[in-house]
Amino acid sequence: MIKFESVSYIYNPETIYQKKALDNINLEIDENEIIGLIGKSGSGKSTFVKNLCGLLKPTHGKIYIDNQNKKKIGYVFQYPEHQIFNMTVYDEVGFAIKNISENQDKKKEIILDALNIVGLSYNYLNKNPFELSGGEKRKVALASIFVMQPDILILDEPTVGLDFKTQKNILNHIEKLFNKKKITVIISSHNMNIIAELTQKSIVIDAGKIIFYGETYEAFGYIEKKK
Repeated sequence: MIKFESVSYIYNPETIYQKKALDNINLEIDENEIIGLIGKSGSGKSTFVKNLCGLLKPTHGKIYIDNQNKKKIGYVFQYPEHQIFNMTVYDEVGFAIKNISENQDKKKEIILDALNIVGLSYNYLNKNPFELSGGEKRKVALASIFVMQPDILILDEPTVGLDFKTQKNILNHIEKLFNKKKITVIISSHNMNIIAELTQKSIVIDAGKIIFYGETYEAFGYIEKKK
């Protein structure tokens, strides 16, 4: 169970630029499901997931995750350049392996498998990720998370800038990973087709408040009624 208990987050507190991005959220999220996170730009989606994965600490309240010390949380940033820091694709994708893998002999094989999933070839291994296109950087960022085999996978606009074929390939892999490992997947996206196709449940956030959490088809109906 992932539990938000009276969670608020304020940017630039006690200044003239103060902004409350999350507003007293109380929420219990079922684990081992694919869950959508829906909301307009500026609704608080990115702040929500950054608090969940620990990149931000709630200004008020607490977030609880069962057996948190045993959970690996993988977070794919909305902007991949915020995530990348190594000078070759090989080192970037393989960074997590040296921390989690006991079999270093298979490192290159694991890296190539992850690159294949996102549609990048062997020829990318020695390239500088900072010199790649926006879409290619996103693929590298996704591959670097896939090798972690996380217990909780958080994807912030995961298919922006990708061609349709690569989108389908990545989404199919996410679904296969879920079916095999029964991990928790949270997908924050403006693409309602992705949310409808992949998720069982959805969270709807507006102005930093959770206004709905339930079955995805019911979430879509709730949104339509609010229009």
